[in-house]
Amino acid sequence: MLTNDQPINTIRAEMGTEISLSKLPGRKSLTESRIERNGLSAGTVAPEFTLPDVNGVPISLEKYRGRRVLLVFSDPHCGPCAELAPHLVRTYQRRREITTEIIVVTRGDVEENRQKAEAYGFEFPVVLQHRWKLSKKYGIFATPVAFVIAEDGRTARDVAVGVDQIRAVLHEEFLHTAVERFIDTREDISRVLSSPIPRRQAFRIAASMAAGALFSVIGMQKTAVALACSTGYTACGTACCSNSNQICCNATTNTCCATSLVCCNGKCCLPGQVCNGSCTQQFQL
Repeated sequence: MLTNDQPINTIRAEMGTEISLSKLPGRKSLTESRIERNGLSAGTVAPEFTLPDVNGVPISLEKYRGRRVLLVFSDPHCGPCAELAPHLVRTYQRRREITTEIIVVTRGDVEENRQKAEAYGFEFPVVLQHRWKLSKKYGIFATPVAFVIAEDGRTARDVAVGVDQIRAVLHEEFLHTAVERFIDTREDISRVLSSPIPRRQAFRIAASMAAGALFSVIGMQKTAVALACSTGYTACGTACCSNSNQICCNATTNTCCATSLVCCNGKCCLPGQVCNGSCTQQFQL
């Protein structure tokens, strides 16, 4: 699957000849293209849509006007999307009086998406876009990503990219209680300890998670993470950034950027991009 940060410079013909896409008539390279690929910025009017859900029922964004909406772009063959799914389910089930709604936008085969939605236990709408048509309107060609759309129909914040950033949004939007945070933390720790990463590193990460959950209840999360980060690392939210090759770009979303990249309004720009209010491609004359 192609993501928005993969270079697409050549295609290979049937006889093994490489053809430069940028040299094809009427074809522009990604750096020359004017299509937005970093997601709509905060305050942008969210593009309207009416799309069928997995049962054929039309779902319109317009009918959610006056309520906050978490719009999640997903794909049935996306591994991180599958990792995010149970967090969406638990959050939606716990929302109680919280009025924020969730809509998942996916693509591909209807039946495959219906089966996955049922397997995950989704109780919120799952709508199907044609190829990347709606993704193009929202300015990003990757999954999973999420936009928070405010009551006035505008994006409330910049796009959240990846599982960690989207989970941070879920915590902010749905106001998890201390008990719920501990439940999430326990599940996260179990996942880390059963992962193939080195045991010492796994225990350090698990300790950071446990400390963060405990001290966040009494407003000392930064202190807990700072203590959990080993020598040579700096706390960034609940993450630990390497002092040798990373900077803390956004403590709210636990985002560390490589020192070779530009940090722009809490987001790591792609290689070759500069910050002009948002990450934009630097053109060379």
